[in-house]
Amino acid sequence: MLNRKTLADLRAGEKAKIVSFYGGHGFVRRLQEMGLVPGQIVEVVRNAPIGPVEVAVMGTELAIGRGIASKILVQPLYER
Repeated sequence: MLNRKTLADLRAGEKAKIVSFYGGHGFVRRLQEMGLVPGQIVEVVRNAPIGPVEVAVMGTELAIGRGIASKILVQPLYER
């Protein structure tokens, strides 16, 4: 489990692959309905110290509450 963070830890412009979630069945199902599934690549559009984390996934921008974003485990991707 090398270099894994939560979605709330990433800065604007960073991309990451969703690895897993911390939550119950209903929580996971709701995220999947929004297109947030393990293996999916997300890009952080905005992550201010206060307020939601804005991400782009599958061509759609979503605002995710900070508490929810902190339960989404991701693996950052780095440009080479």
